[in-house]
Amino acid sequence: MEEKLKKEAILRHIVGGEKPKAIYTEINRSKKWFFKWLKRYKTGDEDWYKERSRAPLTRPNETSKKEKELVISIRKRLESEHFAQIGVSAIKWELHKLGMNFSSDRAISGFIKQEGLVKKTAYIPKGV
Repeated sequence: MEEKLKKEAILRHIVGGEKPKAIYTEINRSKKWFFKWLKRYKTGDEDWYKERSRAPLTRPNETSKKEKELVISIRKRLESEHFAQIGVSAIKWELHKLGMNFSSDRAISGFIKQEGLVKKTAYIPKGV
């Protein structure tokens, strides 16, 4: 419906020669809305009337797959060692020893949860 309205408004201006103000007031849209779609039409793009994603094209702070795999492998290695600590701080320490600075505790914790490596032990009362 909205796409049809955009096409109709722009064609009324281009083909019909109507004034922009008459068009956008009649269809109850803003001046900014009308000129945005007119500008897109003039680019010559075939799909000028379609909405575009507003999501960023890249995520500069996203952790690479290699780093995630490294965190998981460190966690698994620490679990296999007898009496070793296996928490986020222990993993960060191991990464530090490898010369890597991994600032986000939350990211490490998230990777561990995603892999299902969080161990929950049930509370067993000692007796009354």
